[in-house]
Amino acid sequence: MVIQKQENRRYIYILILLLAGTAAFGVRWAGIEHITADFETCLIPWSAAMKTGQGPKILMAYDGDYNLPYITVLWLLNYLPGRTIVKVKLFSVLFEYIGAAGAGLIVAHFAEEGRKELWFTMSCAAVLFYPSAILNGAWWGQCDFIYVAFLLYMIFALLKKRYGAAMILLGCAFSFKLQAVLILPVLLIFWWKKRSFSGGYFLLAAVMMEVLCIPAILGGYSVFIPFSVYTRQLGRYPYMYVFYPNFWALFREAPYYIFSNVAILSILAGLGIFAVAVIRKKTEVSEKQWMEFAVWSTFFMMCFLPCMHERYGMLVEVLAVIYAFLNRKSWWMAVVIGLGSFIAYLQVTFGQDIISDQWIAAAYLLSLGFFTWQMIRNWDAGAEKGADRETRVPALGKGVSSVENSIMNFINKYILWIGTVVLTVLAVAVRKPMIECISADYLPNLIEIEGNCHTPLYMLLMRVLSGINSTFLPEKTLFFLVKLLCISADLFAAAMTAVCIYDHKRRKNTEGSKGNIKGREADEKLSALAVYGAMLFLPMVLLNSPFWAHLDSISVGLLAGAYLLYVRRKEIPAGVLAGIACGLFRHYAVILSLVLGLCLLAVAGKEKRKGEKARQGRFGNICSAVMLAGSMSGLISGYSIFQCIGRLLYFWEDMGTWMLYPLLVLILLLGFCDKRWIPVWVLLETAVILDWGEFLYELPVLPHGVYILLYIAAGIWAAGNIWTDCLQVGERKRL
Repeated sequence: MVIQKQENRRYIYILILLLAGTAAFGVRWAGIEHITADFETCLIPWSAAMKTGQGPKILMAYDGDYNLPYITVLWLLNYLPGRTIVKVKLFSVLFEYIGAAGAGLIVAHFAEEGRKELWFTMSCAAVLFYPSAILNGAWWGQCDFIYVAFLLYMIFALLKKRYGAAMILLGCAFSFKLQAVLILPVLLIFWWKKRSFSGGYFLLAAVMMEVLCIPAILGGYSVFIPFSVYTRQLGRYPYMYVFYPNFWALFREAPYYIFSNVAILSILAGLGIFAVAVIRKKTEVSEKQWMEFAVWSTFFMMCFLPCMHERYGMLVEVLAVIYAFLNRKSWWMAVVIGLGSFIAYLQVTFGQDIISDQWIAAAYLLSLGFFTWQMIRNWDAGAEKGADRETRVPALGKGVSSVENSIMNFINKYILWIGTVVLTVLAVAVRKPMIECISADYLPNLIEIEGNCHTPLYMLLMRVLSGINSTFLPEKTLFFLVKLLCISADLFAAAMTAVCIYDHKRRKNTEGSKGNIKGREADEKLSALAVYGAMLFLPMVLLNSPFWAHLDSISVGLLAGAYLLYVRRKEIPAGVLAGIACGLFRHYAVILSLVLGLCLLAVAGKEKRKGEKARQGRFGNICSAVMLAGSMSGLISGYSIFQCIGRLLYFWEDMGTWMLYPLLVLILLLGFCDKRWIPVWVLLETAVILDWGEFLYELPVLPHGVYILLYIAAGIWAAGNIWTDCLQVGERKRL
């Protein structure tokens, strides 16, 4: 009876799949005659040039930039009856169905026994009716689902531990589109972490690319054509924004020759930190987590890579749908990405002006931030479960050779130091092309004294730099020296904040061990490396320091040093450093006062609170005295004593969102200490990026109401966190 019911359900699922597949094909067939500009100017001429009856040599008539396996398909399709537009589109549609089945197999792999057919059917239907999948092949005539289908089966092969087949499928994907590279970071991390197969398996991908290009090679192409064709694509479209609604939709006028390298190197830094975190993860990474990592890494790259066409997001869109079945709390991610992509497709394919890409870009950045928060929480939850089971990654990989194991073990041992050196080199390389970027507001403040809104101590620093410039480097400009100082200050601030997080984590873990807190201890060094990278490559830093040439990093580094001294009960030197920091940028004193007040509220116990208040008093007095003494440097510029003091205290003279920078840094560091602050930082960072984009363009990127709502949302979330902490302090007092 049970077997009969299972058979009946299976027939029902097959019927549902047939009906869904027929309906999905009907929607696609409705657009089979639709001709887009790409199809008319590229695919039809390419296909027409591939005349039949002349053998593979006719492939030499092709002059585009697609790889030859797809062009070989166009040539072979000419041997079939029918119109070109129908044959080419149906070939892409075929892989949409194949890819949907691949997505179903992946989802079914994670399903419980007895529910595999159900999840297979639902995921297949979801992919078949996914708007981008429908528009990409049947309506637009593109072939992006071909490489995505191969990558889906590659993932399924990895789940089944068929590594040779996986690499062959990877080669097939690369043979059709360079965008298959989006899966490579998480695949390499998987190989390094799992050590389940030798690195030599990757050669199978290259071999497969050669195999699929055999007809082209027989036709007269070089044996290197599978790889050289992609080198011609790089830099062919020198634009930061090419219709994909990512970060560069907000800064679409940014010059490609400067910011393309900035974007790519910053992405490498972000992926590098992610790789180090996964590799150093003490517990085993589950298969579901690997799927989550794949979604995050591909979406991260799509959000920040330059020159992205709207159709390049097909991989992350399908992966988001798959992961939505594995983690129902992530459905919102698939909906946001899918809706944004659907609108972008409609605007490009049909020329409809529905909504500005800048709206979608803002939604994507917020989604990436919140998905990162979700991933970190899942990471911590998995680590606690792994710690309870005492599951550890084996030191010796079974699938790699002894030589590979030795190399991997050596690199893993020193990976944090290697990561620090690499991040430092990348940070300097990122800032080098930005030296020539000049912000409109900075030059007057740099050169002119009258009307300069900076503090006397800051102006003294400019005078010192000017003296160095005229004496030792007359061939360089003062602005160039300020840019070099920005680079040094960024490295200084990143190092000091990293040390602060390391010190905080270590002290917290030491105190927690006495209380027998459950769960594994945080990796202090890894957190420090992550902070170091964040303080060098986040958009808020790259916009504030290397682009605008603001020297906030000096004050950030000095305040970090003041924190380290203060927690060691050295209030006087801590006050000196804080006084210099606030003397350079007076609004930092406001943030510092806020932090000290909140810290005092968090102290439980009357005696402890009294002692902390005395310490803060000594610290504050020294800080104020140093600020006041520093302001007297204005006498050199011809100000009176009262004018010097006035310029120090009148911090609202030239208020702007650049004054939020210390608050952004503070909340970023709080996010590393407590995950509850990550959403606050995401909201505030997005608001500031939009706000600063308006300053760069001298016109609103989005309506002011959007910025205000984001600021308010960040403030409400922050107030909720503070209120929760106050309640906890009150509870401790009662106990």
